[in-house]
Amino acid sequence: MRLDIGTFPVEDIHFGSRTKWKDGSLEINTEELLKRVLSDPRIAQAKIELAKPGESVRIWPVRDVIEPRIKVKGPGIVYPGICDRPIATVGQGVTHRLAGVGIVEVSEVQQHEEGGDYADLYIDMSGPWAEIIPYASMLNLCVVIEPDPALHVDIKNRAVHQACLTVSDALASTVKDREPPQREVFELKPVPPSLPKVVYIPCIHSLQAQSGSLSTFCISIYGLSQLTSPWVLHPNELLDGAISAPYRTAFATSWMMVNNPVLLEMYRRHGTDFNFVICIALRTEWTMQREKELMAQQTAKCAGLFGAQGAMVTWDGGGNEFMEVIRTIQACEKLGIKTVFLTSEDYSAEGISTMLEPVPEADAMV
Repeated sequence: MRLDIGTFPVEDIHFGSRTKWKDGSLEINTEELLKRVLSDPRIAQAKIELAKPGESVRIWPVRDVIEPRIKVKGPGIVYPGICDRPIATVGQGVTHRLAGVGIVEVSEVQQHEEGGDYADLYIDMSGPWAEIIPYASMLNLCVVIEPDPALHVDIKNRAVHQACLTVSDALASTVKDREPPQREVFELKPVPPSLPKVVYIPCIHSLQAQSGSLSTFCISIYGLSQLTSPWVLHPNELLDGAISAPYRTAFATSWMMVNNPVLLEMYRRHGTDFNFVICIALRTEWTMQREKELMAQQTAKCAGLFGAQGAMVTWDGGGNEFMEVIRTIQACEKLGIKTVFLTSEDYSAEGISTMLEPVPEADAMV
């Protein structure tokens, strides 16, 4: 499976009479874009604002950040499945992207009707927070959306995200037929058999248990946000947005998933340091320990079936979800798969471990 990604750098954004990209400058006709967004009867209000690096601006509440990408050649559509988009398998052909720009989804819609869960991410364009979050260095087109208040919360969520995808698709289409200034090829070519086989295991949260609904809108895999068995995915599928949509942390936005630095680094070391064979996406926050154990065992089994000798594990944060993650590491290690865990650093209060369940097998953590 080969994917060519053509990059069109965006160094400046300004509002104008046309929506077009030229020599690193992106001109945007906001009236035209808003007309497309407001053609959806589910949307009550919409506006577009621009936030640039270094400005004294806080964007809140941020639900998602989307990088404009468009499929030029090959099956499917970038960010497949979500909001009823086509579900054809992606990850091959040619995809073009606008680099350096983010479509920021801004809305006060809660994630589900049970409440208690809110998209609480904010982006500061200057200051201490801006120094450590990648979105602050980007040109951010903020799509501020409020849907019809009479709608069910699930419909509201889909309407808001669809509006932002509409804007993203419109901007990406400006470079669909252009020759990209930069091009990178992603293909898992055969490597020397002496190199160890390594898998990447991104652990992805589901809101199903918390909301009590199979249709709760949050980060999805081909449009499905519910709890499912582990997914075996080619890394190119992630680069084409197979995992996308809003979640409540900066670690799991659509932009972050297609620009996943762990996946990109593993890809670039393929054939040199190891044999990068596959991605196995694990859905987390099952309700019973037995279920968590089962998902951990199944994930490790999948890795073993691909002959993995090593695994890289990441997750998008939380508490409950940690149990599937740490047990997956344990299960992999017990199969002889050396596992590295990349995790956030938590505050150790009163001498309590920063890990909810320290296991001896988790002996390589970053």
